[in-house]
Amino acid sequence: MSWLKRLLGGKADEAAAREAATDGSRVTLAAHGRRIVSIPELDMVGERAASANGRYTLVWHDRRWIDGNVTEGRYLLIDGDTVFVDAKMERPQDGKVADAGTFILNDWGDSDALSGTFHAFRNDGSPLLSRRFSANLLNNGLSSDGRLAACQTCNAPGSPDSSILTVFDLAAGAVVAAWTAESGWATGYEFPEGGDRIRMVRGDRPSLDYSLEGAFLHRRLWLQDEVNRGTLYVIRKALAEGEAATGLSVEALRSGVRRALAEGGERFEPEAWRLLGEIEESAGNASAALDAYDRALMANPKIGVAKRAAALRKELAAR
Repeated sequence: MSWLKRLLGGKADEAAAREAATDGSRVTLAAHGRRIVSIPELDMVGERAASANGRYTLVWHDRRWIDGNVTEGRYLLIDGDTVFVDAKMERPQDGKVADAGTFILNDWGDSDALSGTFHAFRNDGSPLLSRRFSANLLNNGLSSDGRLAACQTCNAPGSPDSSILTVFDLAAGAVVAAWTAESGWATGYEFPEGGDRIRMVRGDRPSLDYSLEGAFLHRRLWLQDEVNRGTLYVIRKALAEGEAATGLSVEALRSGVRRALAEGGERFEPEAWRLLGEIEESAGNASAALDAYDRALMANPKIGVAKRAAALRKELAAR
């Protein structure tokens, strides 16, 4: 497994990596909830992440103000109860650690500008890869074997790095691909067995798979879920693409708009009625379309369908 050797830095054995990284201090981790731990021996409190096999723990804390001075953040990689890596970083966040000790961190940096740096390290603390973004970093993910990683950026108007998902091949020390995920942001990331895709975990919404190069593998699932929830911009997208492309019937689109009208509040009412009119018109239901357009105009006279409503009224009168 040559990629594993590259990840581990080509060391002959883990003992050599341990000696290169630290003096082997033994510590005690006291848990305070799911994510917070304290280490009495180092007078340290921080967030933690554990490898799936339970062997490694990554602990970090943000920069701090002590006696009026700003100190850098700090991170530790702990193997069992032994410190493997103890190092500084400006503002470490969102750590993850793999079964072999490969780990990642987002550095929020010291700039007020929209920026951040993704870092990946071997289990001896030596760098595998770094990528600076001209956008704030939202979160990241790491495969359990440490081969693949990803990070996603926040919105940054005008930046080429705005709202992009980047996938890294840590074994090669390279970016696989970067793209704007059509489904938006995720709360977490998984790498299913096979290593050919990334799964965007989305809280109470369905998880969605993309290929490592950015192909949206679960696009129909996403469209169906968003239409069912009454997400107007997705309903408009589905209407434009048609049932053959999306698998969504006119009735499904109608139901989605009705949910938006029932749950979306007055703010979305004009657009919802306009969209329902367009759905009915596309289905050849001129009377229903006119009724929806009239309701849209009542909610907002500037919604932009006055001419279309007038044309439909004239068409119906001539029948």
